[in-house]
Amino acid sequence: MQENVLIGGYTKQTSQGIYQLQFNSQTAQLTPAKLAVKLQGPTYFAVSNEHILYTVVQDGEQGGLAAYDMKNNFAYLGSALQPKNSPAYVEVSDKRQLVFSANFHTGIVTIHQIQADKPLAITDQIQLTGHSIRPEQEESHPHMAHLAPDGNLVICDYGSDKVFTYSIDDAGKATKMGEFTAPAGSAPRHLVFNPQHPDIAYCICELASIVLVLNYHDGQFEQLQSYPLLPDNYNEDNTAAAIRISADGQFLYTSNRGHNSIVSFKVSANGQSLEHLQTIKTQGDFPRDFDFDLTGQYLLVPHQKSNDVTIFKRNLETGYLTFINNDTQVPEGTCIVFY
Repeated sequence: MQENVLIGGYTKQTSQGIYQLQFNSQTAQLTPAKLAVKLQGPTYFAVSNEHILYTVVQDGEQGGLAAYDMKNNFAYLGSALQPKNSPAYVEVSDKRQLVFSANFHTGIVTIHQIQADKPLAITDQIQLTGHSIRPEQEESHPHMAHLAPDGNLVICDYGSDKVFTYSIDDAGKATKMGEFTAPAGSAPRHLVFNPQHPDIAYCICELASIVLVLNYHDGQFEQLQSYPLLPDNYNEDNTAAAIRISADGQFLYTSNRGHNSIVSFKVSANGQSLEHLQTIKTQGDFPRDFDFDLTGQYLLVPHQKSNDVTIFKRNLETGYLTFINNDTQVPEGTCIVFY
């Protein structure tokens, strides 16, 4: 089975934008990368069900989102740019016809509505404020704006150690519902909900290198558990990055940059606790993002600094990963999307 893959990231060295590859899930091989969209700094992007690519972009002194029609050779559809740096995160909701972006640098979460004549019409902006105990947390730094299963918007704020919840009305306007305070200095980065237990979420915290198990109800989070992502004897620099959960809700995977590893957990039957399963080196440098292929049998990890992609085989029964190869070169990869 041939699957389409997009990998993009920084364009500070040799990368020119977003690259397209094909992954063969029978042979576990990737085709050589081909440039699909030439643009500056596509460090995160998402693909809609209509195969519209929404990507963060830097354009000179402005940053924001741009849209491309993948069915029409990645034809440019439009953009929504604002002063200063580009966002760190983008997510599309096909059901709500909304696109969300989180700007780490400005502290702003922007809500866009997908319209026939304008693919990215801004409907609201949330300016976050706050700080925490580490030097990197001098102000709010939202790193994710993610729709919960109940339709509320959840924002992870690395800068204030908060996870905020907002309701979103039909006009794309946000109203604050609640806020959860993570451990001081932990820096919440991303979270995922358990597909079998929508009242349970798992939040990866970048600076503390931990994952939190959270109970969720009516826009409110409560911490249930906390688990380390590093071995006790590891004392070098590390920042935790991505978090993914298998479609059956049984296995949770996280990435470490510095330790350069994927850490996996077995999820309990009720979703409320985790058991460390495996810590496996990615055989590359700085694995910021990773994702399952469309069959769920493989996990692919691009590396921002070593400019390659590691392929792991995933055992669907046990969750264990086995290294296959890292033969494919893609420059400065920080985001991977299968479609």
